[in-house]
Amino acid sequence: MHDERPLLTIAVPTYNRHGCLEELLTVLAPQLANETRVELVISDNASQDDTPRVVESFQQRGLVLTYLRNETNIGPDANFIRCYQAARGEYVWIFGDDDILVPGGLHVLLGHLETHKYDLLYLRTSTFRDRYREKEILPFSGSIKAFASPRDFALYACTSLTFITANISRKAAFRDLPIQEFNKLIGSNLGQLAWTFSLLRGNPQCACVLDELVAARADNSGGIGTCHVFGTTLRAIVNEYFGVQNPIGRAILNRTIQVFFPWAMLHSRITGGQRYLAEDAARVLEDLYRNNPRYWLFIYPVLRLPIPLAKMWMLAGKVINRMDGLLGYPISR
Repeated sequence: MHDERPLLTIAVPTYNRHGCLEELLTVLAPQLANETRVELVISDNASQDDTPRVVESFQQRGLVLTYLRNETNIGPDANFIRCYQAARGEYVWIFGDDDILVPGGLHVLLGHLETHKYDLLYLRTSTFRDRYREKEILPFSGSIKAFASPRDFALYACTSLTFITANISRKAAFRDLPIQEFNKLIGSNLGQLAWTFSLLRGNPQCACVLDELVAARADNSGGIGTCHVFGTTLRAIVNEYFGVQNPIGRAILNRTIQVFFPWAMLHSRITGGQRYLAEDAARVLEDLYRNNPRYWLFIYPVLRLPIPLAKMWMLAGKVINRMDGLLGYPISR
C-alpha cells in the first residue's frame, strides 16, 4: 500500500480522549481488515492520558496505521492541518475521535469514491450519547445526491461544512497544497474549512451520501464561544474566501442564520451553555446580522421569547425551512 496512493485516508486527530478513540477503533478495525484502498492516520496532540497505549494495543492486534504524536499540544486547527498534510490518499477524511464509522459504512463509501470523482462529499449523520451501542442497521440504499452547483451544495450542507467527520475532500484535486493559506485559519477553531472552502470556490463536483454512515457523539464539544466562532469568525472566513454577497457566501451565511443559530441559541438557553464560553449572544449576532431580515425572523424571537414560546417559534422556523427547501431555497438567495 505504501508504494501506491491509497484511495482514501482516514485521519483521526485526537487529544486526551482515549476512551472515545478506543470505541472508534473497535468499530473501525474490522472494516479495515485486508482493505488496501484505505490508509489510517492518527495524529495525537500530545495526549496525557492512555491514548498511546490504546493505539499500541490495536497495532498489536494487527491494525495497520500511521501514528503521529506531537511533542506539544499545537492546538486543534494545526493538528487538523497536520492530518491533511500527512494524508497520502486521493481523498481525505478527517474523522473526529469521538465519532463512529458505522459497521458496513466504509464499504458503501468506497463504492462511491471508486465510481465517481467528486471533489467534495458531504455525509449525513445520526447521533448517539455516551457510549456507542451497535444497533440493527437497515440495509444501505447506496443513494447519493449530486449537486448542479457549489452554491446548491453550500445551501444543503451550510454550517455542517464545519463538522469535520461529515466532510470528505479530494486532495488530489489540488495541484499544489496551499499550506500557507491553510495556516491562516490556525486559532480560528474552523481550520477544517481551509481545504473545503479552497475547493468550493473552484467550481468542484459536489455530492451528499444519503445513507447515514457516521454516528456522531452528541453534546461532546465545547470550550468555545458559539456566536464568536460560528458568527463572527465564520462570517470573516466566508468573506475572505467568497465574499458575503457571493452566491456561495450568501448561501452559507443565510442558512446558518435560518438553521443553525435558532437551534444553537435555544439549546444554550435550555442547558445554560455549560460547555461553552459565556457571551452576549444577542449583541454579537445583532451586530453581525441586524441588516439581514432572517436574523429578526429566525433568531431574535428565540433569544427573547420565554423558552416554551421560543421552542414553538423554532418549530415554526423548521417548517419554513422545509418549505424553503421544497421551493428551491428562495429565502436563502
